[in-house]
Amino acid sequence: MSTTPNVLPLPKKADTSEGFDARRRIADTHTPELVIALCGPLGTPLHRAAAILRDLLNRSHGYPKVDTIRLSEFIRKHKNLDDKAGIKELIEAGNELRKKHGNSVLAQLAIKRINEARDSSEKKGPQEKQAEMFEGRGDAIEPSPVVRHCHIIDSIKNDEELGLLRSVYGDLLHLISVYTPITLRVNELKRRYPSTGDVYQLIDRDSGEETTSGQTVRAVFPRADFFLRLDDGTDDQIRTNLERYLNLVMGSGVVTPTHAERAMYAAHSAARNSACLSRQVGAAIADVDGGLLSVGWNDVPRAHGGLYESTSSTEPPQADHRCWNKDGGKCFNDEEKTEISSKLASVLQAEGIIEKEALDDVASRLRKSKELSGLIEFSRAVHAELHALLNAGRSNGNRIQGSRLFVTTYPCHSCARHIIAAGVSEVRYIEPYRKSLAIKLHSDAISEDESDTGKVRILPFDGVSPTRYLKLFEEHSAGRKDPRTGRMIQRRDSLPVTTDTLEAIATLEALALKQLVSSGLMAT
Repeated sequence: MSTTPNVLPLPKKADTSEGFDARRRIADTHTPELVIALCGPLGTPLHRAAAILRDLLNRSHGYPKVDTIRLSEFIRKHKNLDDKAGIKELIEAGNELRKKHGNSVLAQLAIKRINEARDSSEKKGPQEKQAEMFEGRGDAIEPSPVVRHCHIIDSIKNDEELGLLRSVYGDLLHLISVYTPITLRVNELKRRYPSTGDVYQLIDRDSGEETTSGQTVRAVFPRADFFLRLDDGTDDQIRTNLERYLNLVMGSGVVTPTHAERAMYAAHSAARNSACLSRQVGAAIADVDGGLLSVGWNDVPRAHGGLYESTSSTEPPQADHRCWNKDGGKCFNDEEKTEISSKLASVLQAEGIIEKEALDDVASRLRKSKELSGLIEFSRAVHAELHALLNAGRSNGNRIQGSRLFVTTYPCHSCARHIIAAGVSEVRYIEPYRKSLAIKLHSDAISEDESDTGKVRILPFDGVSPTRYLKLFEEHSAGRKDPRTGRMIQRRDSLPVTTDTLEAIATLEALALKQLVSSGLMAT
């Protein structure tokens, strides 16, 4: 059996001797394996990002085996498309494949590839292990030696694909969402597909199709572990940012949070205070030097200032009049929109435009319309951005001018006007908000253009996701120096800080692949 630094030794079988250490034996099953998934809007340089990741893992982190799994190749293979197939054909073929075999089918095929790619020195091959699982004999599977191996999945387009990968690989999976400005993406698509036609239409389709089996990049993108924003399109920018994230994942060197990462984590934490039934949003304001001025979240205001909040058992009880605690829990904004749709239908019926028999149907159709469903004016909640501005105004009003606002969701048009008037210079967000009319109503004062410094810029956040913030920075900072020498430990061949046991992963992979067997895409 190999004992090189790149291979984990096979744990000895459990015994009843005094020296048996269950915790150590379990730790011995932990794998250095990594699964990195990429996501990005159409026209983003994901292939270049994958190539740079491969090089960094080879050269700097002792990963001799790094393979790229391109989900588009599965589409080509199973739909019999040649290399000349255009982007439209690939999108349609991918949709057909998901519709026929389930929305996570491409992720299942990627899992199959990862499972099969493991070290050939395993006592039992992937097919034999899967057969044991299918026949209910999976308990006998022993942990196996694993080469330091990284699998890069290029690229995730549907949120159910990501959901399955997260269920199987847990913390071993790292989703990197890559963003480039729209102008760079359009130029790239025109260069690669000169005969495609309207590239803006393709970008919109890729971002979020109406069918559940379609591409939903807009839904996948915000769920990343790391956001990579590229504004100059250079390889140096890709390499610098990816190298920092890999150092953080592998515990190499010293990596500390940026101003933006600290502020977005504060915004994400603040969102946890919200009891809103619709969407929980958090915001944080940082001054020009990165100092945190305030946080805010969306919730119902209470008399004499502030919002309703939960109280501890040692505090005097307070009546909580938030929406969840009124009339059995209801959204007042939704209630108003339903009432408006009924009133509009009644007006149409009174004017003789529709028949009385069609009244309920028309009211229902109006309620579901984008124009009416997008109304936000009747919510009882103060929005997170405005709450953060109010809090900053009380204690740090003179420092708001030129500040940056970090918010978990793209600002609505109502908040946009207050952000502009307050003197905020820049907004960073994670989750898009399609219903926002901010740019349409205030294009004179705000912009999504990276280079438009004369306006308040609204830009995607880049850096470590707040959902990974504690895990990565806490684990990374543990045990930096050797207690014997006092010098910093170099961890070229160490386990990732997000490692997990291979024994559990192999079992979950086998469960995920059962659907491929039943659909005929994989033989037992």
